[in-house]
Amino acid sequence: MMLNIIGGSYIENCVDPFSSELYGSGLRASAALSNKGFKINFQSCICEKFKGLALLKSKTFGYSCNYTIIPQTVEFDYYHPLSVPISSFNQVSKICSIDNNREGDFLYYGMAESNAQINGNYVVYDPQNHINFKDTGSTSKHLAVILNKNEALLLSKGGSDDLTTIGKNLLISENADVIVIKNGVHGALVFENHEIFEIPVFYTNYVWPIGSGDIFSAVFAWKWIIEKESAFNAAFYASKNTAQYCLSKHLPVVLDPQGSLHPLEIKSRTKSIYLAGPFFSISERWLINELRNILINFGNKVFSPFHDVGIIHSGYINEQATNIASKDLEGIIKCDTVLAVINGLDVGTFFEIGYAKSLNKKVVILAQDIKEKDLTMLIGTECEITDDFSTAIYKASW
Repeated sequence: MMLNIIGGSYIENCVDPFSSELYGSGLRASAALSNKGFKINFQSCICEKFKGLALLKSKTFGYSCNYTIIPQTVEFDYYHPLSVPISSFNQVSKICSIDNNREGDFLYYGMAESNAQINGNYVVYDPQNHINFKDTGSTSKHLAVILNKNEALLLSKGGSDDLTTIGKNLLISENADVIVIKNGVHGALVFENHEIFEIPVFYTNYVWPIGSGDIFSAVFAWKWIIEKESAFNAAFYASKNTAQYCLSKHLPVVLDPQGSLHPLEIKSRTKSIYLAGPFFSISERWLINELRNILINFGNKVFSPFHDVGIIHSGYINEQATNIASKDLEGIIKCDTVLAVINGLDVGTFFEIGYAKSLNKKVVILAQDIKEKDLTMLIGTECEITDDFSTAIYKASW
């Protein structure tokens, strides 16, 4: 049994937490699915500088590979794992084409720098580059398309933002057997024939999101193509393995993820989050603004005192303090969860945390460079504490 994998081999750089590795969609998937009892044939593009490292990875993980040489390997630079990456590839047209005369089963990731035309039996297609499957010139006898919410909105071109409507339309427009729409912290929706299935996410105490979508598609392909599982079972298993990867970054994925991973309840309503933290300097305001933007992008309703109430102007503290305090406390009363940044040990932020705990609210703490002794009361009142930016956002959104 063989699975052909086509996808990117990219340098992925992240500033905080620091990381710099050669992976990308296709290489990561090949590593993830290695040693699973079937052969992997991986096709991708690489420059001469990184070809040796790419071949070493294939030897280490045990899959065969065939690289097309390009002038420069594409790099993606992240400030943090949830930031929009800056790509080194800025050309309008593809710079190479991956030739594939094989027939068989494929896991095909869209690429910025290249296109591949395939004629497959069972195919799992993850667009990534916002090009639908038929526009690659490819064909398949059985097709599953896996996309995130933003990709689904772009490819559907139907004007609706309702994921149920989009999924049903994509089944027809893509001539697909299965459509899977990943919706971040809200799980995923699987569309097959006339049925719709909800897939939960699994809770982890740490989240490394770079490459998580690659893992989901890879595991789905393994289960749906190789093991002929149902689309629901394949997506459920993919979600669980993705959580395990986000927790550990371990490759290849494990056959039986640890039993401590549990699915979260699927909630349809919008979550309300109170964003607490100091905003007295440009660095503090940047952090609050970045957290707010991503929380909103995750589908949350966010109350931020900095954005929704404002700051006290010098010389008017007595006149404004009561009004600001009452609005802030009302925001805490109405919220589901408080996400608090305690960098700098701001007094106001600790007051907001204490008030939230007195109301039995869930409190997530982002604490960086804080001594453990300063966390005593937060630990003792069962606040969820992390020093990782991405993890704090996921914990608050769950």
